[in-house]
Amino acid sequence: MQNVINLMVYSMRVICCRIRTRQMWVRGIIQNSVNRVNSLSRSRKIILVILMLLVLLYYLGPLLFGKRNRSLREGCLAEKLQLFQSEVDNLDAFINHVPPLDGEQHFPPYVGNGKVAVAFGSHNGLFIRLNRALSLPVNFYPIIGTALSGYKADVAHVLQIRKGLAYRLQSYNMKKGCVYVGSRIYAHRSRSSVLVHEIKAQNPTNVDFHVDLDQIRASGWTDSTVTTHSAKNFQEENVSYSVTSGLVSTSDQSIFVAAAIASVSVNIPVLKIPAGRTERHQYLTVVHYSSPFTKEEANQALSVLEKQARKELEEVLKIEPGQLRREHTSIWSKLWESGFSISSSKAVGAINGDKINSTMYYVLSNVPSPLNDPLTSKEDRTAIMKTLYYPDRCYKEHTTLHSTTLWVDPYDEDGIARIVATWIITLEKQGCNVMIQAGTEGVLQAMLLSIGALRFSNDHLEFWMHPKDLHRDFVFHRINYGNNTHLNISAIVGEDNKASLYAALDRNDKPYFACDAGCIDLPVQLSKEKKMFPVKLTEPLTSILYITADKFHMEELKHAIHVKEIVEAPAHEHHVIAMHRHGHHLGGLPTIFWVSIAFLVIVFHLFLFKLICNEYCQAQERFTRGRRS
Repeated sequence: MQNVINLMVYSMRVICCRIRTRQMWVRGIIQNSVNRVNSLSRSRKIILVILMLLVLLYYLGPLLFGKRNRSLREGCLAEKLQLFQSEVDNLDAFINHVPPLDGEQHFPPYVGNGKVAVAFGSHNGLFIRLNRALSLPVNFYPIIGTALSGYKADVAHVLQIRKGLAYRLQSYNMKKGCVYVGSRIYAHRSRSSVLVHEIKAQNPTNVDFHVDLDQIRASGWTDSTVTTHSAKNFQEENVSYSVTSGLVSTSDQSIFVAAAIASVSVNIPVLKIPAGRTERHQYLTVVHYSSPFTKEEANQALSVLEKQARKELEEVLKIEPGQLRREHTSIWSKLWESGFSISSSKAVGAINGDKINSTMYYVLSNVPSPLNDPLTSKEDRTAIMKTLYYPDRCYKEHTTLHSTTLWVDPYDEDGIARIVATWIITLEKQGCNVMIQAGTEGVLQAMLLSIGALRFSNDHLEFWMHPKDLHRDFVFHRINYGNNTHLNISAIVGEDNKASLYAALDRNDKPYFACDAGCIDLPVQLSKEKKMFPVKLTEPLTSILYITADKFHMEELKHAIHVKEIVEAPAHEHHVIAMHRHGHHLGGLPTIFWVSIAFLVIVFHLFLFKLICNEYCQAQERFTRGRRS
């Protein structure tokens, strides 16, 4: 036992001795450093201080100047935005902070249904249809402003494109919890005259708060008139509303549009949110307007429009808010069953999924949906379905995926209207006019056909994309072909940098067959399992894939496709694939390569630092000896 104690005592002495030695060594280093600094000249001291400040600024700068961005990401607002994160990751939703974060791309929180449109964060009012897009502004502001009295909010906008919903989220970071005021707007997809604004205020604290409601409605609308009315809602409560009517001028000074807008009134400008409570309120707006007329004709149409607006608003007030919203979102969700997916590219100027999805959404928001309109007759509905199932002669040009004018980032409603007009003109001139008249479903199918250069002609579907353009993975979902038949077509780039085509049936009512370029091979019957087809290059250039329900027609195609040569398409060059996958032509070099480079850089800088220190110390010694002598 004594030996153990002696050993412990000895160990403690050794440890204490080592600690004292290390302390003396550290003290000596500090003392020598201080002496060396004191021996420096004034100019060298200034340079040393500047270098130290730059180092501190480099490391502490992001902590100091990034404080605003961090508060938005980590504060109360982040809790609400987290609810949309999965949709954001899938490019089905987009978030805009107010003010925007560094490097954040702007997606206007815009909703429309082909008849009316409105957006959060905009100084413009309501937009109605003129020619090909919702491009005619009306000096009427249906969105109600919200603010918590006496407090500053963190604000963000969210756009859910798969549901056709836009949000304004306002969070207030209180000492005892987070208070939220959220607004949601949508332009009803089947009730095309209806705009809905829902306000939800949450107060989890034990203190009452008050929300200011700012309803502008008509502002700067010359010669407009306002009348007030009341009606019962779905809870048999009295609701007051107003009807604003007047003429909207166009760029042609002799042409006007008559408009009547019925909107629910905000009776209490200050909304109390009791402690621990959540308040919900819905504000409806119904918009009816005429075709462009002369001033006299437009004035005559006002009285009829006012009656229509009143009648529809009173009907919609009877519908429970949840049911009204489900009617809207179910149509948008079903519409997005068809679509296009593409692998992400890091190449400069490449078009990625976020731009494709948002552009499709903005275009569809400007297109009516007669197939979902309850006023559409049975005969018209049948004609629309026939058009969708047999989209003959649409599309007949090269892919639109590489066009710079069709994939532009819009900043506001005017920018969206310009993009929509460009798309509609392009599709009309390429033989898709009948598809456009079919509404949103037809326009979406036409856009998908244009992206893939897919052509319906002579009892078959052709995939006309050039083999050199198949350097990214992509998938077309549910292309309409025939009665109750949907196709999935994809192109996948393999490890050898060669693309392969895959085709499958999502559902079908009869057998379908496919063949690759030239159709020299036997037709392959399609099923729900993906069938692979090699990408072939012909001289002269022809389609790379053919699909039809007529097997005999496909067997005869090889006698109608006259080419000099059919070869398997060559592999894409490495630098092309590398640009998309890595953002530079070097490509994905092995990890050991970059580790080696980093090691060499570090060794070089250490060596350089050693040389500078040695030279500096020797110069100090010579300077000190010179002073002593």
